[in-house]
This record gives sequence, structure tokens and C-alpha cells, in this order.
Amino acid sequence: MDEDNSKDKVRRPRQSRSIKTKQSILKAAMELFSQKGYHKTNTKEIAALAGVSTGSFYSYYVDKRAVFLDALKLYHQEFNDRLIPSLGAMKLKEGNRVELISHFIDSLVDAHEVFTEFHAELEVMYHSDPEVKEFSDKQIQYSRELTASYMEEWKDELQVTDIKAASIIVFEVINRIVDVIVFESQDLDTAHLKKELVDMISHYLFEPKK
Repeated sequence: MDEDNSKDKVRRPRQSRSIKTKQSILKAAMELFSQKGYHKTNTKEIAALAGVSTGSFYSYYVDKRAVFLDALKLYHQEFNDRLIPSLGAMKLKEGNRVELISHFIDSLVDAHEVFTEFHAELEVMYHSDPEVKEFSDKQIQYSRELTASYMEEWKDELQVTDIKAASIIVFEVINRIVDVIVFESQDLDTAHLKKELVDMISHYLFEPKK
């Protein structure tokens, strides 16, 4: 079947019942992708878990990859819906710098706890699907730019001279350690890990007080 033609036949839900059906399919797909992995999941299983027929599945999605791309968008939407309001509460000109960096890290930790099981499969698909990689890279670039915008607020206090380069370093270091805290924290003292991270970022960005 030609993919463009099949896409034309996919239903675009407008009524509440159809919207709920599509949401059920998406939720079921995310659950199965998280448990079994993308490649070991098939559309028949997704439809069964969603409580719809396989034919009904294909009236909403052309294939399981289309569901995965929708799941990816939902993942990042939920991520941003948690992160942005939390960061928006930061008062950069008024707050203590260490406390603000700590809050930034806590906000990322909280945002990363959205669909934690799905995150692992997203990492796999990132390296095998160009469209997943492109979409994820745009989200990473957005996060880097967001970090740079916060650092601009502190530009008169920073000891680093290249804010763009420094923002990439800061975001990537924080993002990696947040991944460790959220996904690998079983045997780690995450409180001390976070404290050391805050201290490191503070010393990198700001001259020590005399």
C-alpha cells in the first residue's frame, strides 16, 4: 500500500469518542513500547491492549511507527509542561545562585520522571530512526537555548566569556547527571551527587566570593 495514500485514509478524530479511542491506542502503544521495545511490539498487540480492533487501529494510524512518533511528541510535551512552569518560577535577579542552580536541576529531574519506562526505548530509536533523531535534537537544542537565556540574566556576574559554549557545557553536564539520578539511582546517594553537581556548576560559572 502506498504510504501517502494510506495516510490520506487515516482518521483525524474530532468527536470526543474518536479522540478518546486514539488516546487509548497511543497509551497502549507507549506501554508496550516501554515493556517490550518498539521492534518486538506489533499493531495487533497495541489494538488488543487499547480495546479496539486491528482495523480500527489502522483507521487512526498508518503503522506502529506513526504511533511511536505521536508518543515521542507526547513525551516531550509532558516534559515541557512540567519543566517550563517550574523554571518560570525562578527569580534569577533575586534568588541565591546556588539555590537557583539546585532548583534548575530539581526541575529537570521532575520533568525526566515523565514516562520513565518510555525513555529507554526512545534512546534506542534515537540511533535507528532519522526522524526520531531530528525531533529529539530539536528538543535538545531548545533546552540548550533555554539554558543560555537563563545564563544571559547572570552575564554581569559570570566568569565565563562565551555564554553560548558555556550553556552547552552546563546543560549537557546537568542533563547527564539528571539521567543518572532518575534512571540509575538505585545504589547512589543522589543528594550528595546533586550537591557536588551544584558546587561544580557554581564554581565553573562564578568567581568564588572573597
